[in-house]
Amino acid sequence: MIKTAISLFIIWILLLLTPGPDFVLILRNTINKGLKEGILTNIGISLGLTIHTTAAILGIVVLSENPTLFNTVKIIGAIYLIYIGTSGFLNMKKSTLNLEAKDSKSSNSIREGFFCNILNPKLPLILLGVFTQLIPLNTPLWIKFLYGLEIIVASFLMWNLVALLFGNRKVLPQLKRFQKEIVILANTVLVFLGSYEILTFLQRR
Repeated sequence: MIKTAISLFIIWILLLLTPGPDFVLILRNTINKGLKEGILTNIGISLGLTIHTTAAILGIVVLSENPTLFNTVKIIGAIYLIYIGTSGFLNMKKSTLNLEAKDSKSSNSIREGFFCNILNPKLPLILLGVFTQLIPLNTPLWIKFLYGLEIIVASFLMWNLVALLFGNRKVLPQLKRFQKEIVILANTVLVFLGSYEILTFLQRR
């Protein structure tokens, strides 16, 4: 359980550090509106993530009743993780963060954060892919929910840290300096995770 929790934490933090809609929205609202609005945006994102995570865990519970279907979804999830990582490498030149502050007519940062997260079409697939790769099939339901809670808490703390750091505009140039390295590391982990699961599955057959 501890090994799974640590692996889940490391992989999820790496995913959070890659440029994505939640990351950019947190930065934009923090820079443009201040630390308070950045934290409120994080609350909205966390609410959306709670829904996605709960749905992913319940989906795994249903799949667990049919091992063949579970393994099928697990392999599809592994292939999808490889696809995301490979696409990330191919699109690195296009994935420059737009960190410039923009005026926003909406003052409801919680709502912005919630809809940014809940309407992200990739997130459910990523969660299902990561969970099926790392969480054993026979894991009790309450432990699955603990893993889900770990994802939510880790995300909330990470985004609050981002808001605190980038409330200081001097930090932004430092982020851009290491953006390429962060993206390469995250994409590598995704490709490795998916490839390892496929190879393990083939060896068992």
